[in-house]
Amino acid sequence: MIQCDNCGYPVINGMKTCPNCRADMSEVTVTPFPVERDGYDYDADDEVPACSLRPLALSGEREMKEETYDEGAEVYLSRNNTVPHDMTIDEEEQACLFYADGHWFIEDRSRDNSTYVHAGAGIKLESGDIIKMGNRLFEFNIKNRKK
Repeated sequence: MIQCDNCGYPVINGMKTCPNCRADMSEVTVTPFPVERDGYDYDADDEVPACSLRPLALSGEREMKEETYDEGAEVYLSRNNTVPHDMTIDEEEQACLFYADGHWFIEDRSRDNSTYVHAGAGIKLESGDIIKMGNRLFEFNIKNRKK
């Protein structure tokens, strides 16, 4: 987290504008967190790292389907492939999930910097993290799947 020079509001690393006063934050230099190996020895013959993303139902909605993604793929998240009826999620590209150096990361790609999990410059994700895209919450989990 950094602070907006204009109003002092806490701003997530990598955001281009302050969400409070809309001041330009593009000149702020941010150093990404170092990536560490998770120490787990994946057996290449038995399992592959995977993750899941499940939209958390709003009041009055039914539970929604969990999507699972394998490592090696960059997953571009948008309204079309998450919650099609939620107009607060970008239609084209809201965020990108990717697997690198033994960890899952998320990067904000939205026009208005509306993806939150300390996202912006590629932030390491942990099981149970809650991601906010637009006004929608998603639960992220790390899994391994049989090949």
